[in-house]
Amino acid sequence: MRRQPYLARRLPVLGAALLLAIGGAMLAPDTAKAATTSGGVLYAPSTASGSTEDASYPRVIRLAHNGSANGTLLATFSHSGTGVSKADFPIYRSTDGGVTWSSSPISTVTDTQHGWDLDGPTLYELPRAEGSLPAGTLIAAGTAWNHGDYTQQAVEVFVSTNQGASWSYRSSCASEAGLANSTGHGIWEPEFDVAANGDLVCYFSDERPSTNGYAQVLAHVVSTDGGATWGSEVYDVAVQNGVERPGMATVVNLPNGTYAMTYEDCKAGYDPDQACDVYIKTTSNAESWNPSSLGTRIQTSDSRFLLHTPYLTWSSAGGANGTLIASGQRVVAGADGSLTEQPESGHVLFVNHSLGTGAWQEITTPVTTSPTGGYDAGETACAGYSSPLLAAGSGNTFLMMAGVHLSTGKCETSFGTATLPTAQGSITGPGTTGKCVDVNTNTSVKGNAVQLYTCGIATGQQWALESDGTVRAYDKCLDIVGNGTANSTKVELWDCNGAGGQQWVARSDGSLYNPQSGRCLDDPAANTADGTQLQIYDCNGLFTQQWHVPTA
Repeated sequence: MRRQPYLARRLPVLGAALLLAIGGAMLAPDTAKAATTSGGVLYAPSTASGSTEDASYPRVIRLAHNGSANGTLLATFSHSGTGVSKADFPIYRSTDGGVTWSSSPISTVTDTQHGWDLDGPTLYELPRAEGSLPAGTLIAAGTAWNHGDYTQQAVEVFVSTNQGASWSYRSSCASEAGLANSTGHGIWEPEFDVAANGDLVCYFSDERPSTNGYAQVLAHVVSTDGGATWGSEVYDVAVQNGVERPGMATVVNLPNGTYAMTYEDCKAGYDPDQACDVYIKTTSNAESWNPSSLGTRIQTSDSRFLLHTPYLTWSSAGGANGTLIASGQRVVAGADGSLTEQPESGHVLFVNHSLGTGAWQEITTPVTTSPTGGYDAGETACAGYSSPLLAAGSGNTFLMMAGVHLSTGKCETSFGTATLPTAQGSITGPGTTGKCVDVNTNTSVKGNAVQLYTCGIATGQQWALESDGTVRAYDKCLDIVGNGTANSTKVELWDCNGAGGQQWVARSDGSLYNPQSGRCLDDPAANTADGTQLQIYDCNGLFTQQWHVPTA
């Protein structure tokens, strides 16, 4: 729904080596940092006084139809500001799964048609031949325009047949010219897919229907000749009330042959920090989305939801349906116009194991954005703006890229790889009492007591068993107060820091064992009243130390 620069786009909107094991089988060691296996900065702009250089809105793909180059990662971002004559898309390459990247771009996508700025990139690899383009052809696209000049724009499409080493202009899947130099008629945020019938689909956000009662729509056009020409525009999400502004679509192919689309639904007349919920909708036909339907909001069982600029990926890990992973700029709760940002905002992603239906859960993000992106005075818009996710071709790891706030008010592009939780859900007990291990106040605030409480819908009762030996709620770890080892030391929620007091082993006798202290998670004096803070104590086999943990 937005355009670059971000403000302009918003104008129309008012422990350590011992690990967690299930059934006592130890898992392989991982780094202490939040199940994150690697990370770094892809590109850091200048932070010199007065610099406006920005590197944000990243994109990343893995080659899968390029023969010996399969597995290579290519990444880009929107590069603009000081030192960049016209905004462009530098292309970086990784040959080790995103652990390291080329120190400089292997190529740069520029507007060779008009010499305009390029904003809002996307990357896509053709899975099959399209027209004269062979399978494995790469597509790079974005909105071409002169910053600040709204009279003419085009969603330009470039192709590469040499794995990103060079690019040539193919076409524009949408364009406009001769319009008033004012906001409200932009075309933004392209996304590509190939439909089951072989059509190449270009999705984009379109403000032009605002003259007909649509504040903005999500739409697509189709090419049957490999993007040389494009058909008529078809709406995918469109509400003719002058308020709804669906935008920023990402489309994912699901394992059952259907398609999932995530997008943000901002609202004209609202502060964008107060009304820009993230939705998901699915279809069996990539060219037919029931445009009057918003789908369902991506939210947890206790109605926390993502706000702004989503991205979606699917991982084969996590059960029969795999795992959908979604990013967004913020986590909020409440009603439009009176939203409250949650403490875990910028620190978590959302996951779903039912192909997008039902409630979502929170997991720790491998790239933290703090502060989160926002659109009010004094806020940095680019932080966490449309953060891409890329699941591994096999296994349970995934890569994330994100714009991260700099002192100049701009962003650098950071990346991180993490593992999905080995299991996630409620921890009940002790014994057969049926209570839940719960975070006091149901907020991700370090120091909150971890306690017993009647089971319900709280996110603070959803625990992730991680491959690094931690047990987490929200973005934080089940922690022994003060990293203590003595009997009766209480447990709490705390920042994950690799301490031995955050390492747990789920054993076959039902106990949760902390190797550093040699003690077990314990219900003190068998008190099962709501609000009883849990502790560690000598392992004794009593029901007060028997817990039912989630399993994969």
